[in-house]
Amino acid sequence: MTYFPHTDQDREEMLRVLGHENIEDLFSWIPDNIRLGRDLELPAKSSEPEIVEELGALADRNARMDNRPSFLGAGTYRRFIPAAVDSLSSRGEFNTAYTPYQAEVSQGTLQAVMEYQTMLCQLTGMDISNASMYDAGTALAEAVLMAYAIRRKGSTVLVSEAVHPEYRRVLDTYLADHPVGVRTIALENDLTSMEVIARELEEDGDDVLAVVLQNPNFFGLIEPMENAGNLLGSSQGDQESAADRPLLISIVDPISLGLLKDPGAYGADIAIGDGQQLGNPPNLGGPTFGFFTTLAKHVRKVPGRIVGETVDSDGKRGYVLTFQTREQHIRRERATSNICTNQGLCSLRGAMYLAFLGPAGIREVAEASTRLAHYAHGVLTAIEGVEPVSDAAFFQEFSLALPTSAEAVYSSLAERGIGAGLPLGRFFPAREKEMLFAFTELNTKKEIDLLGQELTRVVTEELREAKA
Repeated sequence: MTYFPHTDQDREEMLRVLGHENIEDLFSWIPDNIRLGRDLELPAKSSEPEIVEELGALADRNARMDNRPSFLGAGTYRRFIPAAVDSLSSRGEFNTAYTPYQAEVSQGTLQAVMEYQTMLCQLTGMDISNASMYDAGTALAEAVLMAYAIRRKGSTVLVSEAVHPEYRRVLDTYLADHPVGVRTIALENDLTSMEVIARELEEDGDDVLAVVLQNPNFFGLIEPMENAGNLLGSSQGDQESAADRPLLISIVDPISLGLLKDPGAYGADIAIGDGQQLGNPPNLGGPTFGFFTTLAKHVRKVPGRIVGETVDSDGKRGYVLTFQTREQHIRRERATSNICTNQGLCSLRGAMYLAFLGPAGIREVAEASTRLAHYAHGVLTAIEGVEPVSDAAFFQEFSLALPTSAEAVYSSLAERGIGAGLPLGRFFPAREKEMLFAFTELNTKKEIDLLGQELTRVVTEELREAKA
């Protein structure tokens, strides 16, 4: 908060109601051994303009994604956000993270959530959407738990190594004390091995409850999702047999769906992802929202909340929370999920973003990102010693093998005012010389050319120092 309205009289009244004479009494329960034991050494009082100036100077020391060329991605991206999204989402009526309990006084918010759900279904090609999750990681964990509830047998979920490492960590946390275990699917050319999936299904298909793939995957590559759908029998149009076969859980980049086939087209049973790119700035990695879509027949197993449309006793249209079990609140051990809220404001911004851009706008953003990424691939791989890691098709992101430490290159480029890609050694220790670069519609060819020039200099200097 930038302004605290409480007066000395307000504070005295609050203490009186609590039965305390002073602030020290309020904190008397804190043990002496963890107390500071002296007054805070605060600087002398300053005026408000002086404080604002000092804090502004401190903030200016931070390197941001919007004040220098940046090529970071790996699940969080900087995109253009129409001004109307900021204006409308800041209205007091919407400024909450909650889906409301009291439908009779919250019709506007419920209608907005209904519109969000509708657009997510249109985007993913799935039947139903919930009112959003916390992020993609929790959406993945809930998708696996939902698959377990649907399948009713099997204790293994096959997860591609090309699924975002952070999402996999969240899943591991959820399953730590659960009968379901994770088996990692190996990669070939940084793509998920369909042969490994086929072998796993042939050898132990009854024990596999779901297969999890990400498209584009963590390395930016386009996975053969149709092949996965065929392997699992989910793309044959017979979705009634979902409980008799492993489910296909697809993690998708929402912007990529402007160009790539949607999950519904290749037979995904559950399609999830992170909605940060839809009208939400990077914000140091959050908050964001996770989207969760699936087939209509699974509606009673869906985690979180769903807003439905109905009519009242007078026949007027109205919106309500529907298909939400009381167990989510009172008998938690019997609940389909213990997530009882959502990221309402962030998902509302997502709905606004989708509404303002529309299908044509999403496609234009996807095309621009793809063109810039492929231009950058040509520029960067022309540098001596810089090699592509994979020759597979990519969307807006790709990894490169450098002749030296990616962390060293990252630091050197940062000193030159460039936010480089992600050093992959942070997630994969064996890949310490590889870097993942991302490109969105906000990058320019001029920035990419500058990256190429500076990366050439950095690589040359690093190699010279290594030889010395």
